[in-house]
Amino acid sequence: MSYTLSELISYFGGLMGIILSIVTLTTSKKTKAIKYSLGSFLIVWSIVVLFGTLIYSGKVIYLIHLFRLDSPIHYLMGPTVYFLTLSTLKPEFRFKRIHLLHLLPFLINFIEFLPYYFNTTDFKLSNYKNLITHGSVIMPLHYFLKTSSLFVYFVAQLFLFKKYQVKKLQHNKSNQYQVSWFILYFGSQFILTFSSLFDHFSGLHLFGDPYRFIIKMTAFLLYCIMIGLLFFPSLLYGNTVVEKEIKEKYSHSKLTNTEKETILNDLNTFMKGENKPFLSEKIAMAEIAKIIKVSTQQISQVVNEKTNGNFNDFVNSFRIEEAKFMLQSNTYSKLTIDAIAQKSGFRSKSAFYVAFKKHTGNTPKEFIATSEKIIPTPFDI
Repeated sequence: MSYTLSELISYFGGLMGIILSIVTLTTSKKTKAIKYSLGSFLIVWSIVVLFGTLIYSGKVIYLIHLFRLDSPIHYLMGPTVYFLTLSTLKPEFRFKRIHLLHLLPFLINFIEFLPYYFNTTDFKLSNYKNLITHGSVIMPLHYFLKTSSLFVYFVAQLFLFKKYQVKKLQHNKSNQYQVSWFILYFGSQFILTFSSLFDHFSGLHLFGDPYRFIIKMTAFLLYCIMIGLLFFPSLLYGNTVVEKEIKEKYSHSKLTNTEKETILNDLNTFMKGENKPFLSEKIAMAEIAKIIKVSTQQISQVVNEKTNGNFNDFVNSFRIEEAKFMLQSNTYSKLTIDAIAQKSGFRSKSAFYVAFKKHTGNTPKEFIATSEKIIPTPFDI
C-alpha cells in the first residue's frame, strides 16, 4: 500500500494532534476551561484530518464502516475554535450547561446518518465507489452548512477579540506576542473559511475535489495551531493582560517584595482572627488599614499583585471558605443556602452565588452534591 506525501503529512499532523490533546488533558497546570477547550479542539480537528485523509485517498474501503462517521464531527469544528478563543481571552470563563446547545448541529447530523451507519458493508462500499466515480464524496448541502457554521464562529471570535483584548494590547508592549498568536490563529481560520466560501460560489469546482481540498486546509490549520503553541506556550495559561496592567499601575510604588509579603501575612492573620471580621457586611479597607498600620493604597496594591483580584474578592475568599465549612458541616445541615450566605457575610443571595461560582467553579448545590459531610476547620486558628 503506497502513500502520497500529502497523505503522510496529514496522517502525521492528525496523530500529533491526538498525542498533544492527551498531553493537554492530563496536565493540571492550565486553567480547566483552556485545558478542555484546547483538548477538544485538538481531538476534533485531528479526527477530521485522519478520517478525511482515509476517505479522499480511497483507503477507507479497507475500513468502510468509518465512512461518514466524520460528518457530524465537522459541526464541532466551529464551537471548538470559538471556546478556545473565549477561554484564552477570558481566563475566568467557565463552561455552563447552556453551552451544550452548541452540540445540536452535531447531534442532528448524527441522528440523520444513523440509518446509514447501521447499513450493510456492501451498501457502503457501493455508495462510496459511486460517489468517487462522480468526482467527490462531498454532500453539497452539508458542506455549505458546515462552511456557514465555521464562518459564524469565526466572526464571533473576532468580536470576542475586540471585546476582551485588542484595546489592551495596543497599550501593552509586553503582550504584543499575543497579537502574533491571534494573527496566526485567525489568519489560518480565515484562509480555511473564505476559501471554502469561494469554492461554493464557483459551483464546487474552484479547487478540484472540494472534499480533498477542505481536509488539506483543515490539516494546514491544525499544523498552524500546533506550531503556534510551540512558540507561544504561555497562551495555554490564559490572558495575562491583567497581571501586566497591575504591574504598570504600581510601577512607582516603593514597597519591596518583603514588605508586600508582610502586609499580606498581616491581612491573612487579621482575617483569620477569632472575631472573623470578614463576616461583617460593613467591613472596610480603611478600618483594616488602621489596625495593621498601613495605607489603603498599600493594601490595594498588595491584594492586586499577590492575589490577582481586588479587595472585595480577597474578603469574599474568606467568606466562601466559611460558607464551604457550613455547607459541609452537619452542625449547619438544617440551614438553607440563603441563610448560610447571610451568616457568611454576604449582603445578598445573588452576590453569594456569583462569588461562590467564581472561587470554587461550582454552584453551592453542586458543591454540596460532590462533598462529603464532614466537619472541617475553615482556618487554622
